[in-house]
Amino acid sequence: SSREMEELNDLGSFKLAASAGSLLVLCFYAVYVVVHVTALKFGKRWLHSRTRALQSRPADPTNLPPVSIIKPIIGFDPNLRVNLETFFRLDYPNYELLFCLAESDASPSLPLVTQLMNTYPSVEARVFQGIEMVGVNPKINNMISAYRAAKYDLLWICDSAILTPPHSLSELVSHIGHPQVALVHQLPYVAPIRTFADCLDKVYFGTQHSRVYLVANWLGQNCANGMSWLIRRRALEGEGGLEAFSDYLAEDFFIGKALWERGWKLALSTLPALQNPGLRSLSSYQARVIRWGRLRNTMMPWPGLVEPLTECLGLGLAGALAARQLLGVSVLLFLLVHTSLWLLSDMILIRIIQNGPVGPLWWVLLAWLLRELWTLPLFLAGLFSQSVTWKGIQYHVRMGGKTIRLN
Repeated sequence: SSREMEELNDLGSFKLAASAGSLLVLCFYAVYVVVHVTALKFGKRWLHSRTRALQSRPADPTNLPPVSIIKPIIGFDPNLRVNLETFFRLDYPNYELLFCLAESDASPSLPLVTQLMNTYPSVEARVFQGIEMVGVNPKINNMISAYRAAKYDLLWICDSAILTPPHSLSELVSHIGHPQVALVHQLPYVAPIRTFADCLDKVYFGTQHSRVYLVANWLGQNCANGMSWLIRRRALEGEGGLEAFSDYLAEDFFIGKALWERGWKLALSTLPALQNPGLRSLSSYQARVIRWGRLRNTMMPWPGLVEPLTECLGLGLAGALAARQLLGVSVLLFLLVHTSLWLLSDMILIRIIQNGPVGPLWWVLLAWLLRELWTLPLFLAGLFSQSVTWKGIQYHVRMGGKTIRLN
């Protein structure tokens, strides 16, 4: 009958659509396999590749340009001393340290900074207290006075929680010799593990985050994190200076984007930036992932929608269903092989970034599993809101990235 024919046609159309969708998913799956391989190959070839040369043959001091190091600090952290002291011990001939204390008076970090300045009198250092409200971005408001007072064209803007080896500044400067390079940035990573929360952060920054970061930089795209980067001030001034980006919370993305679109080159350091805060927790990890997700969704809404398909469980489930539809492969078998290979890839990648053993294996595996299980809930938590809380202040992020302070 005509009704049966219509049902058969509908069924055929559904099967055709399912097959087409499955083919699309498997094509995306194949692309992401290439992403895994590319991150491993580029990471192995590039990361830590200059460390041994710099340690064995230090650069000629007469060829090294002077650098102003800007350190924004708010409040006090148990690891602040050890982190800041590494910047007083840099193996570099000519640099100045500019400490930006957010509190205008009674700063809890001022006694420590003063003590370090007295301990290392040969290192030129200055302190700037209080913020200047040039926009909504608290980091820029904190740094703007030091930025204006900096003596040198090369600026190393580096968070207070970063721990750095003595040769790091020489390594950063070694990339900026090319006249078209305006910015040298470091892959965010984590200092040695003390707690399980440290391990969770290390797994996040050493696997999913670094995979995307490495491949984007291998492709020459704008992917520069502002935790630690060396930038030419004249290039930044060409875009209006720091103040021009003060209405964005993700100022690092928009600074990198502006320079990249202007034709400047962004270079990736061979040394990861080692985050070493004294206080980490599972809740702070969740809050950061949600905050970063909401920022990405306002800056790049369409790529943000496919984020679950760049994660092990999301892509695994989609790939398993597609493989069953087209090839008749068992869903369970596909997921087992997929998860095992993904885990192996992640463990190799994090070891490459670490440049050696990572830590207690059972901690790393547990942190990997927990991160994967949290991926979808944290993604959804970030998807349906444009409100962001940072350093106790609430903001509303508009589409495009511009931000309004709410409290």
